[in-house]
Amino acid sequence: MVHDIQPSATVARLLLGHELHQLRVERRLTLQTVASAHYLSVSKLSRIETGRHRAAPADISRLIDFYDAPRATRERLLQWAVQAMGRSSYHSFADVTDAALRDYLDMEPSGLRAVYAPGVIPAVLRTRRYAGEVLATAGEAERERRLWLLALRQQRFAQLVHRPVRVLLAESALTCRIGGPEVMREQEARLREAESLGVEVAVLPSAVAARVAPGGAFALVVLGDALLTMTVSEEPGGALRIAPDRDGRTAGRFESLWHAAAADSAGVAA
Repeated sequence: MVHDIQPSATVARLLLGHELHQLRVERRLTLQTVASAHYLSVSKLSRIETGRHRAAPADISRLIDFYDAPRATRERLLQWAVQAMGRSSYHSFADVTDAALRDYLDMEPSGLRAVYAPGVIPAVLRTRRYAGEVLATAGEAERERRLWLLALRQQRFAQLVHRPVRVLLAESALTCRIGGPEVMREQEARLREAESLGVEVAVLPSAVAARVAPGGAFALVVLGDALLTMTVSEEPGGALRIAPDRDGRTAGRFESLWHAAAADSAGVAA
């Protein structure tokens, strides 16, 4: 429960924004009403609530007072507000990561719960050789830097991950043969060892994936002892989009895909 006790700056920022959003909604106040009362722009308040802006603790204190939040809530939010002012744990890798990826990397170790990967093996389960082939088009210096980042990411994942994590692969992730047979054999052996990391792996056959799983990769990250679930999805250009899964739609979609893979496996076994 590392992040639930002392969340990273990124996680604190997201939890803080979520709680402020909940306080406003519970009081049936609009963004415009609250923003006007505090001389804020609606867009800035919206960014605070979605965790995309690091607000000063003094601003957060005024919002909490405006919502007349209970004392325990006030203390928790002010603690998060102070923690949210820090930098990403991966700030030193800004040369090979953008802000969205750094946010995800901060959430991943203790928050990752589910991943759907239709094209390639997820980073936390890649071998170094497989990862090197994925990065084949990058320059040598950049590739080595990214592989160093991968090693750190995998180390933190192994130490901090809340088990179990479910990884659903589309069959194409195993049949695309990145790097050739030897690289893939090594990678498939790593997947068979995933259980030792607390990772459950299932495969969605290509025919089923084409019918029920259009779209790209996505992940579900649970923060604050199940207080907030975030969806991390891959845009067509490869950029990450991070947003709250407030209606549970993405979590429901993953459950459907996971059960579809299990049903297919049961049918094959029968």
